Amino acid sequence: MQQFLRFQLQPNLMALMEIDLVTELVNIPIDRVVPMPHLPPAVMGVYNWRGEILWIVDLARLLGVKAALQQMRSLQPTIMLTNGMKNGDRDQKIIGLVVDEIAEIEWFDLDLIQSPVPTNIYPEVSSCVSGLLVSATGENFLVLDGKSIFRQSDVHATL
Repeated sequence: MQQFLRFQLQPNLMALMEIDLVTELVNIPIDRVVPMPHLPPAVMGVYNWRGEILWIVDLARLLGVKAALQQMRSLQPTIMLTNGMKNGDRDQKIIGLVVDEIAEIEWFDLDLIQSPVPTNIYPEVSSCVSGLLVSATGENFLVLDGKSIFRQSDVHATL
């Protein structure tokens, strides 16, 4: 059994991410995200979070499962994701991943994760998906690899 954050990427797509890399769950005021020129389309801009300037990324757009956020709210659910370095380590980086909705933290049996993901299910996200989990109720969840998402969305590496 392991803890996962369950969230909605788009209306009919639920996802899970191991809780280990999640620093905090927040609702950020979208009007305080400052757009920056010449960045990948998934990068919404920068945001001042606790005195640090963080990149804010539309996760569904980064993964290629939808164009841009269809319904922009004044407060947008955001997952603060770390690169895996320990707090206080100067190599630690954090990014904000904007999602449609954050559900809850749940325990799931790792034996329920099917890997690799069948090729007919969201082939666009294959580099960031570690498997597909089918719950006891028959619900499908994409199990996302937080480190792969961090690497793919690391704006510093693309500059």
